[in-house]
Amino acid sequence: MTALRRAAGLSWLCLLVLAASGRAQDARWPAYQDDRAGFALRYPPGFVAGAYRSDLPPELARTLRERGGRRPFERALVLVEPARLGARDRSALPVGEITAITIEPRSGTEAAARRDLGRQIYGGSIVEMTIGPHRVQKFPGFPGPYGTAAFYYLVPLRDGAVLEITAHRKFLEAPAGETGYDRVVEQVIGTLTLVPPRP
Repeated sequence: MTALRRAAGLSWLCLLVLAASGRAQDARWPAYQDDRAGFALRYPPGFVAGAYRSDLPPELARTLRERGGRRPFERALVLVEPARLGARDRSALPVGEITAITIEPRSGTEAAARRDLGRQIYGGSIVEMTIGPHRVQKFPGFPGPYGTAAFYYLVPLRDGAVLEITAHRKFLEAPAGETGYDRVVEQVIGTLTLVPPRP
């Protein structure tokens, strides 16, 4: 019995050491914070942070803003592997032309629409999982044009807001193959913390 307790104690100690070393590793990862949406996260050093360029005509973008809307991906954080980036400007990435992980806060009717559409399309196939302190919804695919070509997650923030995370399942550039970005996304979610939002 004593040997069994000792073995169980060693197992717990190993798990605690692994968790602590994982947190120490995460602490060295680059940090990103969105004060408006009230969250901070870290991402693996094998990625660089960027943004999508806007292909909307300036008049249309202005009209959207005047009506309280925003252009597609306006507040998105885009994570890209440098080898996939090539000579592209990471602050003006072409949407849909580069393998990436896209992280974008959604609130109000946008967040509700994402949840509702996902439920209508995938229903009982949505997986609820816990990553760190977060209860996350993992969908079988993107509830829209990318479908099963993308990993798709919704992470609750505050007041009904969500963090929408989309990632390519396959590389768009050579060499082709599976990205494994679901594992990267889940690591990033594990670093997510809520911070006081600022206007």
